Amino acid sequence: MKLPWDTWEVVTREVRQVAETFVLANCYDPKVAMQLFDDS
Repeated sequence: MKLPWDTWEVVTREVRQVAETFVLANCYDPKVAMQLFDDS
């Protein structure tokens, strides 16, 4: 099963910052969640 956000490409830096903030605010373990954003 492939999720739509697996291949999502960020349009701007501001969008990425908001996404990171949202993920960190709603995650159980921030270290694990930030692995999603390591590609930058």
